[in-house]
This record gives sequence, C-alpha cells and structure tokens, in this order.
Amino acid sequence: MAIDVAFSIEANDYIDPDRAYDLYWSGIITDKKKFICPGTDCTAQVTCANLDEDLQDMKVVPHYRIYGKHSEGCEIFNDKPLNLKCEDGTSIKEEKRTVDESIVDVFLLERPDSYYDEARTDAGNNSQAIKKPGFVRRSKDTRLREAGSIGNIYSVRSVVGRYIRYRNDGSIDQRRVNILGKNIYYRSIFKCIWEQDLDDLPNHPVIYYGWAFVNRLPSGAGYQIKFKKKFKKGDDEYTSTIMIADRLIESYEIKKLVATRLEKIKAQGKPTAFVFVYGEPKENVSKAGNKYANFSITNLDMIDINYDCPLPREYNK
Repeated sequence: MAIDVAFSIEANDYIDPDRAYDLYWSGIITDKKKFICPGTDCTAQVTCANLDEDLQDMKVVPHYRIYGKHSEGCEIFNDKPLNLKCEDGTSIKEEKRTVDESIVDVFLLERPDSYYDEARTDAGNNSQAIKKPGFVRRSKDTRLREAGSIGNIYSVRSVVGRYIRYRNDGSIDQRRVNILGKNIYYRSIFKCIWEQDLDDLPNHPVIYYGWAFVNRLPSGAGYQIKFKKKFKKGDDEYTSTIMIADRLIESYEIKKLVATRLEKIKAQGKPTAFVFVYGEPKENVSKAGNKYANFSITNLDMIDINYDCPLPREYNK
C-alpha cells in the first residue's frame, strides 16, 4: 500500500518522502526504517525506500513502503482521511482532489527557517514505544491529499523527482507546478539549452538542462560547470557556464549530497554531468570577444547535478 506521508521517529514529525530525503542528507535522519504509519494508534513499520541512495544514480525516487499490521482504527487501513491537526489546533481535512482535477505542486524559491529543525525533544527510539503527536508541526508546509501529504517543493532536485514519480504513475499529463504564481504543466517545465535562441527564451526564469563539463576552478576555490551545447543568437553562439564556489557548498544544509556527486564526477576521466538549473541566462562578452550566456546561482537548491540523464530518452541531449 502506497502512502505519501509517514511519521518519522527520528524527526518526530509527519513528513513526505521529499523532506525525508533532505533530512537524511542533512544528517537529521539516519535510518530509512525508522518510520511508522501515520494512522491513529497504528505502529505498522514504514520504510522510506531509496532514502539512502544518491537519487539520480538510479532514476527511482524515494517513496514509503508499509510493513506489518495496521491497527483496526488506522485511517490508511480503512481508506479514510487521516485524523491529523495542525499545530495550532486547526483540523486538517483530506483534500478530495482527483488526478483529473489537475493537482498543482508549489515550487518555492526559499525554504522556511524551520525546515531543518532538529527533532522534537519528545522523540522516541522505536515504533513500539513512540507516542505520535496528534498534530503536524508545520501546517503551512503540508497539504493532505489522496493517501497522504505532499509538501511544497524547495529544490530543482525535487521538481525532477516529482516529474519522475508522476511519469511512472501515469499522471504526468494532469500534473502542474506553480512557480512565482504561474501554473506550468510538468510535461513542459524543462527547456533544453541546445540551440535555443536567446531572443526566443521566456523573459522569466525556467528550468534549463543539458550535458555539461564539470571542472575545478584554476583558483581551487570551486567548480565551473560549462554546458556542452550552446545558446545561439542569430548566427552567433553563446557558451553557457555556472560557477559554484566551495563556500556556497559548505554553507548548504545538504552539502553531503552535493559533495558526494561532485567528487564522483570529478573522479571521471572526462568529468561530465547532466545538469538542471533554475534561472535566466545573462549575456556578456569577455575582453577576448567570447560570447557567454551564463547562469548565476546563490542557492544550491536551484541546481541539480546528475551522473546521467534521469529523464526519458528524448531529453538526453
């Protein structure tokens, strides 16, 4: 039985797989088996599959699997809405939206300050001893729907993961994501860099993608990502790069994940990666006359660096 929310024993909160993945790679969660069913008085064990995997290395997203026996009153077992409340006491009602009504995710460009909070002080160590709180700690980040909860999206990595999940379950044509107040269908959210004319690009940030070379900067203080394919403008070609400083990696809560990927890529004979970046290319010309359309990022949530293309074959270019 699939669920979209589970109770994390270590974080002592009700969370979705995307947030569980972030908390694992930030060190707050350490065991993919320390989850239990979110149903009332239910202690059925839940495992967050692929939690400890380097996500795009396998093209499978984290998801919950239930093991063991549910309680008789468990809402999941009885196919009923979860009986949860927000921290302020407001009742959370199940959103009876069908896929046909086109569920919209929300991609926010900054995480709330509380996103990486440590576990609540009353956290227990096992599913038998734990007493689950009757409320969700962060009501503004949680929306219940169908069999559970899907929180807001805070990273390009999660957008890619949601795309894979929805494509696998057959709902991709109905799924949309809201970015800066605009609803965009998932099937059209990505734009390839290859031979895109700068004059024809949207006048707002979107998610661009493509294969890129990844190299250490000559200064040794970071990485340069240079896309293999180029933008164009008329007959001119524009090289596209992204600079990632070591200090930006060091300040990132999920630096363990980023560092793991970059180290593996750097060890290749010809370090290359499949890169997604949310932004808007800016044109400039070097003193030598070379033309560039570069991306500037100050938040590593806005970039996703992969060993291979995690999307369908038609995107692999």
